[in-house]
Amino acid sequence: MTIRRLLDELETDIQWIAPVSPMDVAIALLAQKDTSALLVSSDKRLVAGILTSSDIVRYLEAHQKLPVNLRVRSVMTHPVISCDARQPVQRLEWLMSKHHVRHIPVTEDGEPVAVISILDVTRYRLLTAEQEAAELRDYVAGASWRARPRPHRQN
Repeated sequence: MTIRRLLDELETDIQWIAPVSPMDVAIALLAQKDTSALLVSSDKRLVAGILTSSDIVRYLEAHQKLPVNLRVRSVMTHPVISCDARQPVQRLEWLMSKHHVRHIPVTEDGEPVAVISILDVTRYRLLTAEQEAAELRDYVAGASWRARPRPHRQN
């Protein structure tokens, strides 16, 4: 299955923030939108970075606090690992595993169209496994029904 097909099954809405935005604004947006990743851009086309809840936790661990004047560009991850929507979903899994990231922007014709999380990929895998299990149950049930010997009629 391609990433495009996965996107068709998901509700995807990119949340953006400017690199010069204060971190308190970014944290409020993460909470308000109930998301864990924001794409960082000045023009909503060219991605400068990605800000995730993990980035914020790592910053806090290293610095113990968020200064009032701290900007998104100081905390965000860059460069960003991205993936084209025409690629298979397995490519997302491989990139997430290789780069130890939980969110990957997906592009079409070079422009971001979604941010896929490891949770989205896990949901896809569970749905696929459930569908395959149902198909196998149906196949086995159908095969066993057809394979059952018919009773002989006595005259």
